[in-house]
Amino acid sequence: MPRSKCTQKQTLIVCIFALLAAIFSSNSHAENTETLFQNIQTTSYSKDKSPVSDMLPTYILESNELSEEHYTAASSKISALLRDTEQLETSVYISEWLSSEDANTIQNAVRYRWMMITSYDLMFFSQFSAARSMLEQALSSIKTWQPASDGAKNTQANLYHIYGQLLVKQKRVAEALPYFYQAEEWFKNIDANHPSIFTINVILGEAFLHAKEYVKAEKYAKRALEIIPKGRVDAISYLYGILASAIRQQERPEDALATIQEYLDNPVDPRQDYFLYFSLVHIEVLRDLKTFDIALSLAKDTHHLAEKVGNKSYLKDAKRHLGFLEGHFGNMLVAERLLSEAVYSPTGISESTSPQVYLEYVDILEQLGKYQTALKYYRYFHTAHTEERERIDRATIANLEQQQRNLSLEKEALASSTKLALAEADNERAQLKSRLFMWAAIILIWIATIILIMFVQLRKKSRELYYMAKHDQLTGLWNRHAFSLAIESSYHRQLIVTDLDGLKHYNDVHGHQKGDELIQGYAGHIKNILDPEGAQLFRIGGDEFAILIDEVLPSQRIEHCMNLAIQRLQADGFAQADASYGIATRDEREADYDWVFLADQRMYEMKQSKKNMPSIEEK
Repeated sequence: MPRSKCTQKQTLIVCIFALLAAIFSSNSHAENTETLFQNIQTTSYSKDKSPVSDMLPTYILESNELSEEHYTAASSKISALLRDTEQLETSVYISEWLSSEDANTIQNAVRYRWMMITSYDLMFFSQFSAARSMLEQALSSIKTWQPASDGAKNTQANLYHIYGQLLVKQKRVAEALPYFYQAEEWFKNIDANHPSIFTINVILGEAFLHAKEYVKAEKYAKRALEIIPKGRVDAISYLYGILASAIRQQERPEDALATIQEYLDNPVDPRQDYFLYFSLVHIEVLRDLKTFDIALSLAKDTHHLAEKVGNKSYLKDAKRHLGFLEGHFGNMLVAERLLSEAVYSPTGISESTSPQVYLEYVDILEQLGKYQTALKYYRYFHTAHTEERERIDRATIANLEQQQRNLSLEKEALASSTKLALAEADNERAQLKSRLFMWAAIILIWIATIILIMFVQLRKKSRELYYMAKHDQLTGLWNRHAFSLAIESSYHRQLIVTDLDGLKHYNDVHGHQKGDELIQGYAGHIKNILDPEGAQLFRIGGDEFAILIDEVLPSQRIEHCMNLAIQRLQADGFAQADASYGIATRDEREADYDWVFLADQRMYEMKQSKKNMPSIEEK
């Protein structure tokens, strides 16, 4: 036999043996994982569930040896089991383990698949912070990952989609949008009609709803309704809820109710948590239309469903609506209890209470005559409202304080009347009258003095709060809240977004005090240089600044000003300090968000170009 034929035959035999070994190994690992799953399942349904956390890492490591079809099925089975047996603590533990060095030996496709499944489990249990923490540690490696199969590509896109959704729930919409857009691009690369593109549009609708961009929210919700994948009914009620809410926020309650009725004519969504959100929007619309009797009935059903589903944020809103409606129909004690529970109920990812909850609680407390308590909760409302960058109706606080002062005055008047009665009983009418007048005058002066002092303190505190609400405490510049208001003004024609380079070095090497001095120095130099140009400066992040200018300055002039600021900063002793910036004019973008986004992108392009610039040694 010729040597070439012999070699081909040997190679073929080796390949056959290798294939048989791979099949045998895969079958062996599949049997091991199935045995492990049976043990985990038995433990999960027992009283002591703690061993599940100990067994799962071994199960995940074993799944690393399986084919894509098998490790996908394995992760799905575990997810269903953890949810069915309410293994919240186990899900949190697995999220931490997947981010540890112990999981580094797992191939990316398997590890990221488990991260995706675990993220969905954590969101199911309302553990949004844990999901976000796990994904944040892997974001950079997820983006550079080059998955080979469509299943792995789906995992990559879904992880970005999930992270964007988590940011939206924190109302960090501007940060979330790039992740949605990247996820949508990845999905389209897999399939131009990929079902997840529908989900992206749903979440974009939700994102713009949180950003108070109600027209855009309506647009994306309607687009999602136009491309519902065949058989995809699990989020329809949620989508209709987003659409109805966006329409309602545009002061079109009748259209919102028509949208709600359109869904109710053919309800197809089996997800109770999504239908719960839809019902909460339905109640809002009924309240707008003052159909309170129907709203009360729906609120009771919704509250019952929220308790059954166990979603913390939705249960909080359900209690708020039911409390308001019970109060409207005169059941004040029930209303007080429900609204108190709404105030103190956990809220999931947002970790805060809606200002509306405080406001409705204050209204009930006022009607019950509990003015001191009402005043306290109205101050909570004030803080929450400021954090959401909305205007505050301080007249209500003043009214509550006046009512509290009236109660104090009534008590003082009662004391004076008692003294007068005692004086009359002692037959010293003439002397006691003069004394009474004297004491009344003293009391009135005392009360007037206290009121004046309280008024002065309140005015001073009000001015301090107003200043703090719009100014940055470190630099004295306007803050991000002031920037969000200023950017709406039509007379600003040019925007510069600038970001310090080198802050991390000074924080790490010299301490955060030195880093603060760097930020203060840069802010001072920029202000001194650009003030003559009619610029308005804002600190909008840790080391990020925005500059609004009424007129469009030449780019050479801006470059000179920015370089001059860095030169002065370096002369102050910050030799390694630098800054990147991006410029955008109002004519380039119509929407405020797009204008800021354009300047921000250009700033990051400058920062990236500096990173890519070769060093002296390289040259």
